[in-house]
Amino acid sequence: MELDLPPVVFDIGGVLTTAEGGVTPLSGLLGIPRDRFAEPYWRHRAEYDRGQPAEDYWRKVAADLGVTWPAEEIARIDEFDARRWSEPAPGRLELIHTLQSAGVRTALLSNAPASMARVARESRWSAGFDHRFFSCDLGVIKPEPEIYAEVERTLGTHHLIFFDDRPPNVAAARDRGWQAHVWTGVPAARTVLGLAPQAT
Repeated sequence: MELDLPPVVFDIGGVLTTAEGGVTPLSGLLGIPRDRFAEPYWRHRAEYDRGQPAEDYWRKVAADLGVTWPAEEIARIDEFDARRWSEPAPGRLELIHTLQSAGVRTALLSNAPASMARVARESRWSAGFDHRFFSCDLGVIKPEPEIYAEVERTLGTHHLIFFDDRPPNVAAARDRGWQAHVWTGVPAARTVLGLAPQAT
C-alpha cells in the first residue's frame, strides 16, 4: 500500500525513544539523586549537542556535582548514556516500518552528541531512514533555523511532517511551513498521518 504523504521527519529523544533517555538510569548507576544529577546534565547539554568533545562535557557535569571521573569512567558513562538515548520505545518501530514500507520518505532530526549519533547510526532500527541529521555534525541545534534549512536543502522541500517533543522546536518548524506536531504518542501520530489505529 502506497501512502501519499510528504517526507516525515522524527526527533529521537522523547519521540522514538523515551524522554528520560539516560538521565534516570545513569543517575542510578552513579548513585547520585536524579534531581541533583539532572540539573548539570541539562545545563551543559546544548554545547555537547553542537559537537563539544564528550570528555569536556562530562568534566563540566562532574565539576558541578563536586566529583571527579577519570577518563575511563567518562568513556563508560558516555557510552551508557548514548545507548539509553538510542533505545526505541514500544510501538515506535512499527509506526516507522508502516511508513517506510508504504514508500514514504523518512528522516531523523536530532539534537545529539557524537556518541549518540554513532550509536543511532549503528542501530538496525535506523537503517531504513532516508536521511539522518544530527546536530553534532552540523554545529547547530534545534530550534536554530540553520538546522531546519539543512533538512530542507537535503530533502528538496519544505513540505514536511515533523514530530518533536519540545514545543520550541515544533514552533520553529511551523514558522518555516512544516506540518509540525508536538509528540504525544503513537496513537496521535497515526491520526496525523492518516493511518488506522495500531492493532493491540
